[in-house]
Amino acid sequence: MTATLVTSGIDQVLAEPAGHWGWAIRFRSGNVALHHQLYVNGRLADWTDTPQQRCFVIPHPAGVASIRVAAVEASARTADLGEQLPPEERQPPWTYRPQVVRPADGRPGEVLEILSDHATGQLSDVPVASAEVSPAWVPRWAFGDDPFGQGGFGYDGVSAPGLGQGAFGAGLFGMGADLIDVEAELREEGTHEIVLRTRRSSAEVADRDPIYLQVAPPPAPPAGLTPLGYDQQAQQLQLEIN
Repeated sequence: MTATLVTSGIDQVLAEPAGHWGWAIRFRSGNVALHHQLYVNGRLADWTDTPQQRCFVIPHPAGVASIRVAAVEASARTADLGEQLPPEERQPPWTYRPQVVRPADGRPGEVLEILSDHATGQLSDVPVASAEVSPAWVPRWAFGDDPFGQGGFGYDGVSAPGLGQGAFGAGLFGMGADLIDVEAELREEGTHEIVLRTRRSSAEVADRDPIYLQVAPPPAPPAGLTPLGYDQQAQQLQLEIN
């Protein structure tokens, strides 16, 4: 049974500098019997240890961050339920998070790179994000690997191919598959040409067909806020934002 993410009854979300620790995210919640989770750019970043906790502390983000506090049952507090968030929160319009199945034949040192033209029309060779294709902690499965026949369904190797992992049905023979965790933050507004590149060495690269992504980063924070006047009868304050 899938846990339900509760976003109602939560308000007064406030982000405050917390020195070298990063940022303190404080909030008010009427979900007194539930635990709470913090999502940053649509991904689970932290969760509470008790139902009474009303603050998270997160490291300084590398760039723009959209945050969402949600409530869940205690048994699901460590589960990433970001798929239940609205589309614009699951993947904000300044991020790109491709679903790339981790190949069974990945080599040590092989890297997946995300390239962008930064909305200029000229693709840059400097990746905006990258991830190792086959890190040492990923279990291997293959025919001919020891122990013979001890993997899932009698496959050789130490684990079945993707069973219980991220993308259901995306692997070989319709099995589940592990996904490469890579995300790019795109800071320039406009249409970006995006290319996924697999690099095995400086001379051995393979590019996928480009895609085109419309990027809309949030506006920069105001540099200044100046009160210009107050209408006492209408109870309206006029402000100038710089």
